[in-house]
Amino acid sequence: MSVDLSGAAIGARLREASRLAGSLRPEARLETKIDLGGKAVAARLKEASDLLDLCRTLARAAGR
Repeated sequence: MSVDLSGAAIGARLREASRLAGSLRPEARLETKIDLGGKAVAARLKEASDLLDLCRTLARAAGR
């Protein structure tokens, strides 16, 4: 896999990522479409915990 690392290509990727992220200002938080309800937050925390467990398991398997 080859990735274009020219300044123009990197700039284009950064602009696209910024466009997709939208505004992250606190006053625009509701517009980011992030569900801040209890169940959604709990689901994201569970996913993060599961990923941490997976990373720890992989690290042990690699002998670290």
